[in-house]
Amino acid sequence: MDLTTATWMVRNLDQPVSMVHLTPENDVFAGGWDGQLTHWDAEGNHRWTTPTNDRISAIALNDTSVAVASGLHIVVLSRSSGDVLWSAALEGSADEVMWWQGDLVAVSSVYDIEHNDFIESAVWRFSSTGQLHWVERMDERPWTLIAADDRLLAGLGRPRCGHLDVSSSPPFEHTKPPTSSPTTCGTSGRTQSLFGQTDGTVVNHRGEVLSTEEGAVEHLTCMVKGYVATTDSGLATGRTEDGQACWSSKGAAVSAQTEAMEHDGASLLWLARDDGVASVVNVWATNKGGKIASGDFAKVRAMHGTSERMVLGCEDGSVMVWDREMFHRRLNTSGPTQDTDERTSTLQAKLRALRNS
Repeated sequence: MDLTTATWMVRNLDQPVSMVHLTPENDVFAGGWDGQLTHWDAEGNHRWTTPTNDRISAIALNDTSVAVASGLHIVVLSRSSGDVLWSAALEGSADEVMWWQGDLVAVSSVYDIEHNDFIESAVWRFSSTGQLHWVERMDERPWTLIAADDRLLAGLGRPRCGHLDVSSSPPFEHTKPPTSSPTTCGTSGRTQSLFGQTDGTVVNHRGEVLSTEEGAVEHLTCMVKGYVATTDSGLATGRTEDGQACWSSKGAAVSAQTEAMEHDGASLLWLARDDGVASVVNVWATNKGGKIASGDFAKVRAMHGTSERMVLGCEDGSVMVWDREMFHRRLNTSGPTQDTDERTSTLQAKLRALRNS
């Protein structure tokens, strides 16, 4: 099935998209490279647009507020109106934000061009109204924040590597890594949360090694059953919860991946591969590794999925949403053969061209 014919909503941010987020209520938040944050409701109606300081690199929501990492700042806005409630300048770039126990936890890092490395990082904790509770500075960069077993964990780079428990005030408990390689990514799952490392090791939040991939782990996605690990060489491997390989797919570098919706009781993995100045998005049924849909898009920069919908953001400003019911209807009515699919796609392209002429 051609994904471009099955979109439920297409909008434009008017600047390259850097981050997208879907809420459980199916609202869409999209942030841009120039700092714009836009909110569309579950029906696709534009609610508000607010400019922030700089490129939005993270989005976190609670019941009333949306927090973003925006350049050197964190900015907290009203979910209902988009009004800025408060902001705070961090030391270096703001990399990550997460609501935790009613507070906002943020990560910052300072990059030194001469050393070609991060020279200092910090974890910050603010109240919901912007009061700074504490800040802990460290030599390592916390590359990712994940929630696991009622704890908030930060995956570390060199020199310590491993992860820190940043659930409460410092000093933090440090869990040493099974190997000496730094953490590169992480994800929170239903039964376990995962960290990926530069040497290909995937460990759970208890420090247990689940698998060793063929290259540095760049993306991790927890599925209904198991997980998918993708390396810097473009190798995506689907595995069971205990790390047994089920399927793999090799191709161009992966720019984004996420779990979204289900089909025949299986998780669907949405995976975007770079294709020059564009991206190819493939959808996989992860119980068998079978590809069930694909589409060509402008370069994909961000993805996020829920059980009901999937959203992606592109470098040309496009924000596209798929809805589970419509997606399944299109799957059930798609052509049975490749030749039929190609003829249908050609006809649809001609019809779209006529409409736009």
